Amino acid sequence: MQNIELLRLQMNHLVTQARHDIYTLSTQDDSSVKQQILQRLWDTQSSIHFISELLANQAISNLYVTPLQQLAPVNSRNTNQQQIPPITPSPTLPSQQANQRTFTIEELANYDGKNGRAAYIAVDGIVYDVTNNRAWAAASHFGLTAGKDYTGEFASCHAGQQSILATLPVVGRLN
Repeated sequence: MQNIELLRLQMNHLVTQARHDIYTLSTQDDSSVKQQILQRLWDTQSSIHFISELLANQAISNLYVTPLQQLAPVNSRNTNQQQIPPITPSPTLPSQQANQRTFTIEELANYDGKNGRAAYIAVDGIVYDVTNNRAWAAASHFGLTAGKDYTGEFASCHAGQQSILATLPVVGRLN
């Protein structure tokens, strides 16, 4: 619960900073200063997105606890009395894959970010939308182009940095 409160405070700070930057941007005439503010706004927006995903994942995991986990300690004067959990089925976690598309490598190649198309990449069998990601501007990232599976490349360049992927919208699975 303490972590959620810290995330909420960080989110409030980021929103306040973004509001201030938007106001400053609207009154600024210097193009170099505008560029710096726009960069900070982009970074702030990325951080807000990341934190909102963390909070959403936490909310989902809190919704789906077993009945035994839902029990609160009983404050009873009769310590010999034992609380019996209700007999209810545990909810099943919603399948994120139910709403997601399955891509073949050939279909993924169509999402190369060219001519107005979306830019998708795959890592570890999951297809991510990088269309609006700054690191994938112009549908490329350090010589890599969208529309491909980059499992090996991600592992070699970003080992242990799964948080990078957590900021990207998931659009499906690679078949």
